[in-house]
Amino acid sequence: MRMWLKGRSGFLEGLVVGAISFFYMGSIAVAGALSFPESGVKAPYSPLAIPTYFQPIDVSLEALLDQHYTIISAHEAGGEEIVVLARKEGPMEARLHAICALTMPNVETDQTVVTSRCWALNHPRKGE
Repeated sequence: MRMWLKGRSGFLEGLVVGAISFFYMGSIAVAGALSFPESGVKAPYSPLAIPTYFQPIDVSLEALLDQHYTIISAHEAGGEEIVVLARKEGPMEARLHAICALTMPNVETDQTVVTSRCWALNHPRKGE
């Protein structure tokens, strides 16, 4: 198994980030089962809520793809397509991650073009 995983860390990273985005965006109701323990509840396996970097990015999903971000996970949530992206940067190959909500045209709401809203999930220069 370890031999198979060698060189596939991007897959595992995508799986983890995808799972986080699945629960973080919160718009999906899964039939009674999958959920994290509540924060602040005195119970086993209930961690503290820790502030997390989540900053709006003022560029479109298209612009991120043009900047060589790669889609590592996607799923539908609340009528939008949720896309998790990653990009290697610099000689140390630090990974930048972003999450975008892609909204398709909808005649019921008079939205006639595809739009996207994106957020950074980590700080590219943290620790420098």
